[in-house]
Amino acid sequence: GGGGVGEDEDDWSHKLWRQGQLEYNATCSEWNSVGRKLAFAGRSQLEITSMALDVTGTGTGRSAREWYVLKSSNFGANWSWVRLPQFLQGVGGLVANPTSDTIYVISGGSCISHSADHAESWSPCWKAPGLTGRFRQLVVRDSRTMVVLRDGDVPLRTNDGGASWRRMESLASVARRQLTAEYSWSGKTLALSGVAGQLFVWVSRDDGDTWTDESGDYSAMSGGVAQWYESTLYISSLGQGIASKTFEEE
Repeated sequence: GGGGVGEDEDDWSHKLWRQGQLEYNATCSEWNSVGRKLAFAGRSQLEITSMALDVTGTGTGRSAREWYVLKSSNFGANWSWVRLPQFLQGVGGLVANPTSDTIYVISGGSCISHSADHAESWSPCWKAPGLTGRFRQLVVRDSRTMVVLRDGDVPLRTNDGGASWRRMESLASVARRQLTAEYSWSGKTLALSGVAGQLFVWVSRDDGDTWTDESGDYSAMSGGVAQWYESTLYISSLGQGIASKTFEEE
C-alpha cells in the first residue's frame, strides 16, 4: 500500500451526500455574495453573451475566438482581462507554480510558455532537448521539477527547470491511456490516473521513478484524479462519485 488510512488501507473513503450538504449549508452564504462576480468576471450577462456570440461580427472585441487570462487580486471581487498573445491563442490550460508567481500555459499541443508578471508578458515557446511530441498537461512541483503528459507517448520530466527533458519509462505500459496527474500540496506525492478497462490510480514518492498501485476498491470505468487537499487525494467518476484517501508524507 501507499500509506492510506482506514481499516483497510486499500479502501477509498466515499463522501456522503449528507456531508456535502452540511458543507454547502455552511458556506453557501459566502458563495452567494460573490457568485455573480465569479460567474461573469465583473461583466454583465449581456456583455458575456455578446462576447460568446461575437454579435458585432468585427472580431475586434472579446469574442469567442480570443483567449484571455482573467485575474483577481481580491479573491474575485474584481477582475481584469489580459489578452493572450497571438501565438498562445490556442491555449489548452493554465497552470500555476505553487512555489512562485510563475504561471504556465500549453498552446496548440506543441507550445509551453510561462509568465512571471501575472500574464502581462509571456516567454517564447520552450525549446529544449527532449521536449517533443504533443503536450496535453503540464504538472508542476516547483520551479525545477515538472512533468509533461503527452498524447500517445510516455510523459516527460525535467529536473532543471525545463532546460532538458527525459522520458518517464516507468509509465511505458500506460502511456497510450488518457492520463491525468497532480502533485500533493507539499510536492512529495505525485498521483496519476487513467482508464484501462477500469480506473487505476498510481502514486509515486520519487517524482515518477517508481509507482504504487492505489486503485484498491474503486472500480469505476471513468473519471480519475480530481484534486489534492494537503495530503488527501480526491478522485471522482460518474459511476462511483467522489472518494478520498489520505497519504502519509514525511
